[in-house]
Amino acid sequence: MIEVSHDSQKAKSNLWKKGCLIAFGLGALLVVALIGALIWLGSGPEAGVRLSNEIEPYALEYIEANDILLPNEEIVAYYDYTVRLDSSEAAILTNERIIHHVDGRNTAIALTEIQDIQHRYESLIGDIIEISSTSGEFMKIEIAPLNQGETFKNVLESSWQASGN
Repeated sequence: MIEVSHDSQKAKSNLWKKGCLIAFGLGALLVVALIGALIWLGSGPEAGVRLSNEIEPYALEYIEANDILLPNEEIVAYYDYTVRLDSSEAAILTNERIIHHVDGRNTAIALTEIQDIQHRYESLIGDIIEISSTSGEFMKIEIAPLNQGETFKNVLESSWQASGN
């Protein structure tokens, strides 16, 4: 039979206590970091489809700085695809066009040239809006779940009908 000395048992007990303190400290640090991240995310612009009366200033500044709109063109609806909400990828509906902006490149279809708009909802992707033009061009806009994709679709269809279609 092996005897364990009192000093050995005390060392194991101290080691266990230190391990518990370290685990508790790391857990507390994780909770504080999570709360800080939630506060940081909550303090910034809000994600989702924005209509002309609710567009965040960062988006307007980006659109102007990158010269995305034509003269006399006005934003009707806006959706920022990015998690950081930096406007580097966005769907922009104006009174004249639907624009898909990606890293400085714009793809646009004039409202008067839209032939058809199809919409479907997929649970993991969200709203998918497919737009075809009379010249054979296609555009797909994906709006994440819980980001008011139905609103974007409704405003797009209303704008298209108002343009004479």
